[in-house]
Amino acid sequence: MYYKPDWPKAKERMIAWWKGEIIDRCCIAVTSPRKGSNRPPYPSLMEGPHLVDQEGIADNDMEAIKSWWADPETVYKRMITWFENTYWGGEAIPRTYLNWGASAMCGFFGSEPQFTKKTVWYPKIITDWKTFDLKVDFRSSWTYRRIIEITKLFVERCNERYFVGVPESGNVIDDLSLMRGMEELVFDMMGDVPDAILRSIMKTMGKVWIDYHETIYNLTYECNDHGGVLPWMGTWAPGRHDQMACDFSSLLSPTLFNKWVVFEIKEIYSSWCEYRTYHLDGPDALKHLDTLISLPEIHTIQWTPGAGNPTAGSGRWIPYYKRIQAAGKNLFLIAPINDVEALLTQLSPNGLFICTQADSEEEAKDLLKKVEKWSANGNIFSVS
Repeated sequence: MYYKPDWPKAKERMIAWWKGEIIDRCCIAVTSPRKGSNRPPYPSLMEGPHLVDQEGIADNDMEAIKSWWADPETVYKRMITWFENTYWGGEAIPRTYLNWGASAMCGFFGSEPQFTKKTVWYPKIITDWKTFDLKVDFRSSWTYRRIIEITKLFVERCNERYFVGVPESGNVIDDLSLMRGMEELVFDMMGDVPDAILRSIMKTMGKVWIDYHETIYNLTYECNDHGGVLPWMGTWAPGRHDQMACDFSSLLSPTLFNKWVVFEIKEIYSSWCEYRTYHLDGPDALKHLDTLISLPEIHTIQWTPGAGNPTAGSGRWIPYYKRIQAAGKNLFLIAPINDVEALLTQLSPNGLFICTQADSEEEAKDLLKKVEKWSANGNIFSVS
């Protein structure tokens, strides 16, 4: 692979990681500005390049803003610039990242994307379930057609240079919380709407979610070394791979979480996805951790502390990490580079994936050497 010449070794480590094992060290993805690049450092690996180089675009120039997000050639050029100016160290992989907010599937059902310079929003469109019809031809929506068009361009020009990540779509409940409104959906789940009706709606959206992901998987299969790529985390798996997320769950009691979110995990998400990650976001979502680590459908927990909270390497979170590892789940952490050693002194490297960023290529390469030593000295057989 042109932008990732050491991909065969990284692939070997990722396959071991999915099994909860290590080859020579834990998985670690570290990016930095490429040596000799005259470009400024790009955002972190998880943020990708979608918010950079907007100089000259006025806040009220809606046509230019929309083109920035949705013009295939513009997006493609931005990806290539990102690849060429980034050092992809360890298990960091160059992959396209089309992120129209976290809930683009809303656009498939008539909530037209609202593009801004910083993000993409999807307005509320469901005021009455009796009059709203989800049974639409989602493939005819502008959002769906443009996402597929851009993905096909990525595939056509790939030529074994990079991976093609599945464009963000969101999950059913999070998308519903935008289309319906968060407060309204909480009351719906508490009984304002009959369970059978809400489950039927979720199943209808779930079929679209599965159809969409299968379409993307088949389009990108060859480019992705016969596997799947989750772009915001930068993970590859030798099969169908995506995340389950429910940021809306911070508003739910454990009882409602078990009733509705677990239903989505079991009936929709896991029925398609073979390599499964749950994105757990913020302290208000930790009340659901025991349920998540008890589910055989979940392979990996990805933890995000949330804005304003201590970083992933803080001792505040270590007990939760140990519970995840003790339950036999993989753990994916996004952490500052200075947190890496502390994490590896307290956690098992088995099934551990750390994502970080260095200031230079030299610093990134030095970190990879240290992580091999820290992994060898770590608690390989103990997670208690």
